[in-house]
Amino acid sequence: MSCIDALYIFDSFSTTPLFQYEWRRVSTPPDILISAYNSSPTPRSSLLHIPTTSPPTLLFNITHNNLIFLSPVTSEVEPLLVLEFLHKVVDVLEDYFSAPLLSGKIEGNYEVVAQLMAEMCDDGYPFTTEPSALRDLVVPPSLMGKIFGSVTGLPNTHLSSNAASSSNANALSAVPWRRSNVRHTNNELYVDIIEVITATIAPSGRPLWARASGTVAMTSKISGVPDLLLTLSGAGGGYGKTMNVIKFPVFHPCVRIARWKERPGELSFVPPDGKFVLASYEVDLLPNPTFSTSTSKSPQLHLPVTVEIKKGLGEYGSEFEVRVLTNPLPGGQNNNSSPSSPFPRAMSNRGSGSLAFGGLSNNPVVEDVMITIPLAPGIKTLVNTKSSRGEWHYEKGIVSWKIPTSGGANAAAGTITFRTGVALKASYDERSDEETDEEEEEDDAVSDSGDYDNGSKPVPPKIPNKKEEAQEARLQRRKAKMEAMMPRSVLVGFSVKGWLASGVKVDGLQVVHGKGLGEGVKPYKGVKYVTKAGGVEVRC
Repeated sequence: MSCIDALYIFDSFSTTPLFQYEWRRVSTPPDILISAYNSSPTPRSSLLHIPTTSPPTLLFNITHNNLIFLSPVTSEVEPLLVLEFLHKVVDVLEDYFSAPLLSGKIEGNYEVVAQLMAEMCDDGYPFTTEPSALRDLVVPPSLMGKIFGSVTGLPNTHLSSNAASSSNANALSAVPWRRSNVRHTNNELYVDIIEVITATIAPSGRPLWARASGTVAMTSKISGVPDLLLTLSGAGGGYGKTMNVIKFPVFHPCVRIARWKERPGELSFVPPDGKFVLASYEVDLLPNPTFSTSTSKSPQLHLPVTVEIKKGLGEYGSEFEVRVLTNPLPGGQNNNSSPSSPFPRAMSNRGSGSLAFGGLSNNPVVEDVMITIPLAPGIKTLVNTKSSRGEWHYEKGIVSWKIPTSGGANAAAGTITFRTGVALKASYDERSDEETDEEEEEDDAVSDSGDYDNGSKPVPPKIPNKKEEAQEARLQRRKAKMEAMMPRSVLVGFSVKGWLASGVKVDGLQVVHGKGLGEGVKPYKGVKYVTKAGGVEVRC
C-alpha cells in the first residue's frame, strides 16, 4: 500500500506551481495535473481520476483562499487520509504564517514550507502534523532571521534555526501534540462551543428534519504540561442525558477515549498549546416520539427566528408577503460567575431568558438575521416592495433581506414584514396574450340563427356575455401563471450568542494536575456559546 507522492500548491490564476515537494518519484509533471484539474467540470470532486497518465493517477485536491492544493497518488491509498493531510497542511501554514493564507506568504517563506513538509510526511506517510509539535522541529520565521538573510544571502531561517537547535535538540516533547517548555505569563483557558443548525420546515410549520453540528474549540495558554478535565452535560444535565443528546462524537488525539466511554460527558486530556478543536458532534433536534413524554404528536423545534409566507396576494395574485417573528428561547447558557461556577469571571453576551434583537448582556442575543428568497427565472423585477425594517436587494433571481439587530429589546417587538409584487419577463406574457386574443376572436363569431316558437315567430338566441367570461378566464390564467412564479421556499440565517439549540453546556473545567504549573496558580477560565443557522429552509 502506497501513500502520498507529492504536494503542489498553485495560485488559482496561474498554472505555475508556487510550491512543490516530492516525497517519491513522480512520473506526471505538475503542468499536466493542473490542466486535468482545470478541465474537470464544476463543482469538482475532491478526488479526480486521470487515466491518461502512466501509471493512472488519483489527484486529491482542496482549495483555500484562491490557493489550489494538489496531491497525486499512483497506488492504493485510504482517501480520507490524504484529504485530512491536505487540510492539516493548510492549518499548519496558517499557524506559522497567520491567516489568511496567501500566495505571497508561501513564496516569501519557501524554505520554511519545505522544512515543514519534510517533517509532516515521511516517505509519503503523514508523520508529525500537530502545529505545537512542529514548532519544536521547525522554528517559525522571525524578523531578525529575515534581516540576517537579506544581509548574508543565507536562508532567512538560518539564524533562528541555529539559535534554537541547541535548545531543542534534547528538549523534544514527549507529548506529540504539545511543544516542550511551554511558558505563559498569564495562564488562560477558553472554551467555545459552536453549533450550526440545518433544518427543513414544512408549509404547515411542522419540522421535517433538524440537526445541529457542534464543535468544541479551545484556546489553551497554560505553562508546563497540564492535565485537564472538561465536563459536558446535555439538556437536563447528567451523564446519561449527555450520551442521549450527543451523537457521532469525534475527538482530538489528546482526548482519552476510555474515560469518555466509562463516563460519557467527561473529556480528560493534555491540551495542545494554543487554539485547537477538541471535539465535534451531532445532535438530532427532533425528539424521538417513541421515547418522548410530550402529549403532542408533532415534534417541537425551538428556533429563535421563524418565518411565515403568504403568496397569491393582490388583484392578480402577483404579490407575496414574508413575516419574520422572534421567539422566546427555552433558556440560555448562563456564563455569569457564581460561587459554584468553575469560571470565576463573567463573559459578555451570556445569560438566559427571552430572546430579543440587541438584548441585554444577560440574555441570548440574535445577530446577522438574513432572509433569502429564491425566485423563479421568469420574474423580471420586483414592484411595490415594502419592508417594515431592514435593507433588501434583488439580484440574479434572489431576494436578500437583511434585518438589523441593534436598537435594544424593543427593536424586535411585533412582526417584521416584507411584501412585494413581481413583474414577469416579456417572453412569459406573450404566450398568454396570444391565447387570449384567439379566444376573443372565437367569442365574437356568434351565430345569428334563432329558434322558432310554435313554428311562427323566431325567438332571439340567448347570447351569454362572452366578454365577461373571457376576462374571467384571462384573470384565472394570469393568477395561475403568477402562482407558478411564487417562491417555493425561504432560507433563514441567524446567529445567537449565549444559547445552544441542543442544550449542551459546560459543567466544569478543572486542572486535575500538571507538570510545570506553579503551585497556587489558578488559570482564568471562560466559556462561550454560539448557535448559527447553516441551512434552515422554510417551504411554502
